[in-house]
Amino acid sequence: MSSPITLHRRLALNYKGLPYRTEWVEYPELTPLLSSLGVQPSESAASPPYTLPAIYDPRTRKAIMDSYKIALYLDSTYPDTPALVRAETRVFHAAFEHAFDMVLRRHLRPLVLHRAAAVLSPPSAKYFLETREKALGFKLEELSPPGSAKRVQDWAEVEKGFSVVASWFEAAGDGRLLLSGDGTLTHADTHVAGCLMWLRLVFGPESEDWRRVEGLNGGFWKRYLAGFAKWMDTSR
Repeated sequence: MSSPITLHRRLALNYKGLPYRTEWVEYPELTPLLSSLGVQPSESAASPPYTLPAIYDPRTRKAIMDSYKIALYLDSTYPDTPALVRAETRVFHAAFEHAFDMVLRRHLRPLVLHRAAAVLSPPSAKYFLETREKALGFKLEELSPPGSAKRVQDWAEVEKGFSVVASWFEAAGDGRLLLSGDGTLTHADTHVAGCLMWLRLVFGPESEDWRRVEGLNGGFWKRYLAGFAKWMDTSR
């Protein structure tokens, strides 16, 4: 299955130049696979016990779940590769993940959750729809119906969120396209890029909705994503 978080971990592995193989997993297979690898389940009440991304490193025989923990593991285990979370940025990264979710990612969910099922295989789509609709108590297509006042409001919140995130880059005053400002990637950059790649996948690269996203903030997001071209091979 594909999600913004699995996409940005693969971006990170490409950036570090580490060899890897992606194992495609159907939603119903996720818990038995990760538990068999010895992955420690999440202790958060707000999260399922097993989620993606997760990696298994055959060299160390360690399995890690959670994108931030994976970034820290890769930095410490492979110190000769470019760092994703430099020690002096750990406070920034902890704050960033919360802020990014609050100002943007949570506002995207009503627009994309139902459409996300359409890009999944039949077994995963069935599981995805059944579990989300059971949790919500209604059909996913009712979250933000096309042509509804709710959808207009949802788009307004999304556009506002993108503007807030764009303002974080603008605050540097140096025209940067990456949060580090020195041409190196950070965990936060891969987080943002993974979200954009997922939206392009779910909306469709030629769709009006995707064109709307990449044109926001004077086309900033189109330029931002173009900067990741050399790390964007997620076919492995």
